[in-house]
Formats: sequence, C-alpha cells, structure tokens
Amino acid sequence: MDTTNTRADDLRETLQEALRQSPPDYARVLALSTELAKLDPDNVRFFADAGLISRLGRELVSRKETALAELVKNAYDADATSVDMVFEDAEEPGGTLEIVDNGMGMTRGDLVEGFMRLSSNIKVREPVSPRYKRQRAGRKGIGRFAVQRLGQRVVITTQTLGAPQALRVVIDWARFEGGQDLSSIASRIEEVEKDRDEGTVLVIEGLRDRWTDAAVRRAYRYVSDLLQPFPLTARTERNAADPGFRVNVFRPVNGDLQPVADEESEFLDYAQAVIEGVVDDGGRGYWSIESKQFPEVDEPVLPIGSDPKDPVETFRHLRNVRLRVYYYIPQAGLLPRSLDKTIREFLRERGGIRVYRNGFRVLPYGEEGDDWLGFDSSQARRLILVPLSNRNVYGFVELFDPEGKAFEETASREGLIENAAFRELQEFAFRVVRAAVLRVNSARKVKRLASGRSDQDERPPQERIREAVRRLREAPSSTGSEERREADDIADDIAGGLDELERDRQALLDELGMLRVLASLGIVIGEFTHEIRQLVPAAVSDARHLDTELKGSPLEETAADLHQNVRRFRTYASYFDQAVRENVSRDLAPQEIGGVAEQFASVIKPAMDRTGTHIEVNVEGSDLYTAPMHPSEWASVLFNLYSNAQKAIKRARRPGQIDIRAARSAGRVFVEFADNGDGVRPEYAERIFDPFFTTSTPTGGPFGGDEDLQGSGLGLKIIRDIVEGYGGEIALVDPPEGFVTCFRVEVPAATDEEIEATY
Repeated sequence: MDTTNTRADDLRETLQEALRQSPPDYARVLALSTELAKLDPDNVRFFADAGLISRLGRELVSRKETALAELVKNAYDADATSVDMVFEDAEEPGGTLEIVDNGMGMTRGDLVEGFMRLSSNIKVREPVSPRYKRQRAGRKGIGRFAVQRLGQRVVITTQTLGAPQALRVVIDWARFEGGQDLSSIASRIEEVEKDRDEGTVLVIEGLRDRWTDAAVRRAYRYVSDLLQPFPLTARTERNAADPGFRVNVFRPVNGDLQPVADEESEFLDYAQAVIEGVVDDGGRGYWSIESKQFPEVDEPVLPIGSDPKDPVETFRHLRNVRLRVYYYIPQAGLLPRSLDKTIREFLRERGGIRVYRNGFRVLPYGEEGDDWLGFDSSQARRLILVPLSNRNVYGFVELFDPEGKAFEETASREGLIENAAFRELQEFAFRVVRAAVLRVNSARKVKRLASGRSDQDERPPQERIREAVRRLREAPSSTGSEERREADDIADDIAGGLDELERDRQALLDELGMLRVLASLGIVIGEFTHEIRQLVPAAVSDARHLDTELKGSPLEETAADLHQNVRRFRTYASYFDQAVRENVSRDLAPQEIGGVAEQFASVIKPAMDRTGTHIEVNVEGSDLYTAPMHPSEWASVLFNLYSNAQKAIKRARRPGQIDIRAARSAGRVFVEFADNGDGVRPEYAERIFDPFFTTSTPTGGPFGGDEDLQGSGLGLKIIRDIVEGYGGEIALVDPPEGFVTCFRVEVPAATDEEIEATY
C-alpha cells in the first residue's frame, strides 16, 4: 500500500508540473491522469486498448460495401444533396478513395464529440437532421470504424457555413496497436484554408481491398435505397423541401473523372423510354416521350386534354402537375445481361408511380400492392395487351399546391382526398403513360425478323400462335397483294412461334434428361449408403481388432493406418447417409449455418488431407439460423462448391486452400466459399450459372483424362435454384486476400418465431 501511495504522490506532482506548462502538454496530462486513475484505491474503471479500433472495424463492418454505405449515410445525415466518390489506383489494394459531400460539415465540437467519440449517441438525441429534417440513416458510432475498415490512413477536411477556416485531421490507423491505452494516441487537428463553403472531404489512403468496376457498381446498388427521388421542378424559397440525395462514383482517367456508377447508369439509363407530362397553371396538358432504343417514337411535345377526343381541351381542376416515368420491358435482349436481375429486383421492390405534394411524399401511392393508376388491374383484365403494370414503370408525380386548394390529404394522412382534381390527375397520368407505352410497343412491332415477327415481342410463344390463328381466320379471302402479304406475315408468325416453342422444348428436355440422370444417380447413392451402413460397423470392428493384435509387429503402423482410415470412412459415409435419409422427409426447418459449415469441413477434411488441401472455417457470431430449409439442400450446396473448388485447384497445380466464412448481414445469413484455384475467366462470369455450362476439362484433355475433372454443368445452377427458391441469391464476389475465386451464398435469416417453433 505504501508503494502505491508513493507512486500516486509522484504522479500527482508530475501532473501538476505538466499542467503548469504553457501551453500544457495535453498528451502527457492525459497519460498521467489515466495512470493516476488506475491507482484509485476505492474504484475501478474500464480502459480501452488501442487495438479495439481494428477489432471493432473487422467485426462491426465486415464487408467493404457495408463500410462504404455507412459513409454515404453519414453524408446523408449531414444534409448533403450529393456525394462524389473517386477511386484512384484502386483496382488493386493500396489505392486511394476520396469521398466529397456538400453537407453541413463539422465544427470542432462535432469532430470531438461525434466522430472521435466511440458509440456516440448524437443520432439518438437528434434523430432528424437540422436542415432537411431527414430521419437519420447512419448507425450509431459506426462511421469511424467504416473508415478504418476501408483504408490504412484518413485525412478529414471539413468546413461549416460561416466558419473562417476549415478543420483538418489526419488519422493513421497503424498507430492503434494493442498494448497501449486508446486515449494516449492523439491525432493532430489544424485549421486550413477553406476550398468550399461547407461540406466534408474524406481521403482514405492505402485501401485494404480491390475495387474493380464491378465491385464499385455492386456497392452502389447496395446503397441505392438511400437515394431520394430527384426534383422535377426547380426549388424556390417557398418550396424549400428536401431536394434529394445523389451518389456518384468516378475514376480518374487521363486527368478527367470518368463515371463508374450513378443513378442513371445503374437503372435509369436502361429504360426503354422516358415519359414526361405536365399540366401548366392554365390547365393545359402536354406530354413527351424519348427512347434510346426506339428513337423513332421520340416526340418533344404533344398536347393532351381533359377530353380524350379533344387534345387541347383544358383540365378544369388540375394545375401545376409534373410527371416523369421510366418505362421498362424486363425481357432478355432489352436489358444488359449483367444488370437484368438487378433491374428486375429494382422494379419488383420500387416499381410504380409515387406522388409528391409540395416536395413531400404522399403515401401509399407507389408502394408495393398499391395500384392507384389501375395499371395492374387493366393488365389482369386484358384491357391493355402490351406490358404495362407497376413492375414496368418507375416514376414520380409532383403536385405544387401550397394552399391545399386542389389536393388535400385525408385526416389520417394516408393518401389524398379523392375529389375532382384527384380523379383528373389519375386520368391524366394513366392516359399519358398508356399513350407512350403503346407508341413504344408499336415501334417494337416495326422491327421485324426475316420471319416477319417482332424480335422483341415479350408475349409467350403460345399466345403469339393463338393471336396469329385468330388473325388468319379473320383475314379476307381475297388474293390481292396486300392481303397476300398479310397472310404471309401470319404464316411467318405461326412458323416463328412454333420454332421458338421447339427450341424451348428441346432445352427443357436436355435439362430434364440430365436431372433424370442425376436423380437416378441419387437412387444408386441411396442404395449404396444403405449397404455401406450395414457393412461399416463390422469393418471398423475388424480394423480395431487388427490394430490391437498387431501391436509391436512389423505391420503395426499399417494396421493403425487402416483402423484410422476405416473410421474416417465411417464419418464420411454417415454424412451422406444422413443426407439421403433426410431426403425422405420434406419437412423444412431453420438451419444453423455455422454448424452446417463446420460439420461439412470435418467430413471432407480426410479427403482434403490426401490431396494436400488446407481448409479453414470462420463462423462470425452464433445462432446463424437460415429461414426454414431442407437440411440436405445445404449438403448439395456445399459439396457442389467444394467439387468446383477441387477441380480449379487441380488445374492450377498448386497447394490448395479453401476458406469458408459464415456470418449474418442485414437480416440474411451467408456463406462465402473461397479457393485458390485457377479462377473464373471474366468472359465466363455471366455464364457460369447457366445450365450445362462447364469449364471442366473434357476427356482426353491436357490432364490425362482424369475423370474427376468432368462436370455436368448443372452444379451452380442447382445451387442457384435452391437458394433463389428461398428468396436468396448466389454471386461471384471479390475473394479475400490470398484466394482467387469466392462465391457468396445468401439466404434470409430465420425469425424468432420460426426458430422457437422448431427448436
């Protein structure tokens, strides 16, 4: 105790000397205060190790896309209207990322109490932003960990409106090493000249990951739900609502910034048409259409009146309305293959036409299941034969009615009162969109193949044949040249439809044939495992007996190896036997994915030991339960991925490495399966999930005809069918360091109710 008191007295004296200095040595004062607090005889306190920063960075923000999203959310919360991200030399680790926003910036107090304070509760105390009253989007206290997760060093430059200078802080994450107090590491803050009125710039140096264009676009889509719709009219002082939020991504190319991902390039640029409509302050209606794919439909301005028979008739109640709609035909050939699935999901989740009154969203218009313009009902009743449903459109209606004379919300704030102005709005929007859609589909009919049918006709072949038969029956019996051409066109339609049916039928037969072979093989495997189950116990017993009897003999080592191998074979056979027996029942149950992955790794480890391949399983978190699934399906998923990895490793002729990671993210559980084989060639990346597509070496190839290199071309398709059947997805993603290929399998996580009902 005397030693402690002496130490405390020395620290107090040294601390007083440090405080008397002008200016004080703050780092020394803090360090001495911390050491003195540790000698408190009556109390103990938590102290943070500096290594906590890197550990939390890895655990709280495991994916680079999540880290980037958190920084975008911080800009959104700062009332920015735009964020520019510039990736420089980032195709390989070590590059630089600059994130520039035009938000309100940070004061010194904001930096100290917000960014530099771990687990700050500022977003709890202030749940909406000060300028545009946005609901805060960022997670509490995650921003600085996102920065640490992305790079090795960050330079923060921030300025607020009216401040004479900007603030700059440089943080070197390499300094935050374990074994020292977190509070003892200082990052210098200084005042510098402002280069803008307000906003924040983050320069993240020494990026830890590769950021290919594909990875950048994937990250952009990850944060795209943050983006608010852009204004259709210029903002004024009397209409000072939230002007929206945009994210743009660039790379420097020859001194210029080249866009990599933005709202237009990811979604809007691929619309088959952009439709606009307006009703001015005099009630006169106009509409226009523009199409990159079908430029012949372009019309700058067309009148549309309240009377369908009179295009110049003014609307009686409708004033100051603007409409913009992006029209999509989600069909192969009309959308890029790389974005086809993404755009379809985008339309499924966000399709429809939303309403904004005086800059604020009016619900429920444009929400899932809402059909306020009657597109879905008209399609269902076959009143519109061309593609026009809420999954074909993405758009906005802006109403400017500050005094609420024409459009007034209901008492419950759910929707607008359905008065005469609202009914005219419905009529106007429906007629504009329908007229434009009919125009686009008319142009599609003009583009004909040699057979005479449209090369972009989205209807199924059977429907086209029925329509062609009807037209043939109604065709005049005259043999005039015009009628003859019409009859020839009809015949071509029938022939083309039948040809397409035959191609589709043959593709299905091929796939069914292979699936029948695999099903038959499954039956054989079932019989095999049944017989093995009867024989293995005796084999294990005999091997154990030999191992015991031959102790001390020249065959001792051989007997021990035999005993060990038979035991391994029993484990391997038991795994397959369990999977076969589980196939008998179709009961679904949540699967604990961490345990599934570890069990799989333990089963295949003996086989991997023989080939010199190392496998590692990392399970992040516990209770990683999937939505109810069939247990044998995960065996199929993992074995197909393992089979592909082994083939790739064998082709690469290198010591094999397989890494399996299981974790949870955003309401989903996932497995990432990585290997260091020969990889997937870029030109094959979009085809590997197609049925019968395989990169396996054919018999007689350069590997001497090893049959274990053969593939049916259905493995990845089977995995995709399984996971998509449960609302999940499989994707080829950037591999971790040291690996070449990585597949990410995601499925929805189980709810608490589903887990409780099963377990």
